[in-house]
Amino acid sequence: MPKAKTIYTSRDYLAARYMHPSANEYVGYEATITIKDLGKNPVTAKLKFDGPPPFAAPMPPDEHTITAATVVELFRKIERWLRKHGYTFHPR
Repeated sequence: MPKAKTIYTSRDYLAARYMHPSANEYVGYEATITIKDLGKNPVTAKLKFDGPPPFAAPMPPDEHTITAATVVELFRKIERWLRKHGYTFHPR
């Protein structure tokens, strides 16, 4: 079986805001997104918490890995994971 080659790698920063109307809490993650040329789920995002922990909002896990078949599906899964912990994407 051939070994999968990395086609693309990107390092990004993802910011998320806590979804309570009166809360002003944010968390940030360093994301390493990798796309490979083989496999059922060739797109992978490794999230690592970066920054101070939130004061009153619940803290999502420090590290998490998400895999998907496409980049669009990957960002849908990241959004679902953030919403599970009470956060949503926040543009910088």
